[in-house]
Amino acid sequence: MAATVGALQFTALTPAYASPTPSPSATASPTPSPTAKGLFTPPRYQLSLKGQRQQTNYYCVPASSSMSLSSFGVSVSQATLAKKMKTTTSGTKGANAVPVINAYVKSRGYKYTIPTDADGNPGVLMSRVSGNIGDLHRAPVIAVWMEQLPWNKGKVKGAKIGHAIIAYGYDRTKGTITVYDPWKPTGGSHTLSASALAKVIQPGGNMYYVSKL
Repeated sequence: MAATVGALQFTALTPAYASPTPSPSATASPTPSPTAKGLFTPPRYQLSLKGQRQQTNYYCVPASSSMSLSSFGVSVSQATLAKKMKTTTSGTKGANAVPVINAYVKSRGYKYTIPTDADGNPGVLMSRVSGNIGDLHRAPVIAVWMEQLPWNKGKVKGAKIGHAIIAYGYDRTKGTITVYDPWKPTGGSHTLSASALAKVIQPGGNMYYVSKL
């Protein structure tokens, strides 16, 4: 479903616009099932990642996608991605974003898809995140409601404000996921429970999930 995006009104902070707006026509990926590889996924893992703050109020998807691509060894600027993704001051549509990032990883034997099965489901979310990070050593993009993130509560006015962050670490023994939020005022690295993250992800297309071709 497409996120409705309005001005973010931060207390004493600059207004912003941000939206990953997942594609409603995206094909959902099946719920992960245990595999020999999955059974040996490390209980905890964190990628070495250079964080990026979004260069404009509406570059959350290009910024998160640039960080995600960096986990493939691909260096591409937010501005380049924004142009290719047809990003506007209202944000970026998932239908435009995913083909662009896929063009960078297809030759490496990978693809991004937009699953929907992690909606409110921390078990599925952890399975997907730990598989991407622990098995593939890739950082997936996560689509969330910005004002519902724990570090934004009470600081952002509005409802269902679309935003994109990335996951780059997890600890299955603690049930936590470490993310990087590119939004300058409140972002950076944050660790929260998988259940808390599952509650704030956007329904109908909640992550740009990495898998092998």
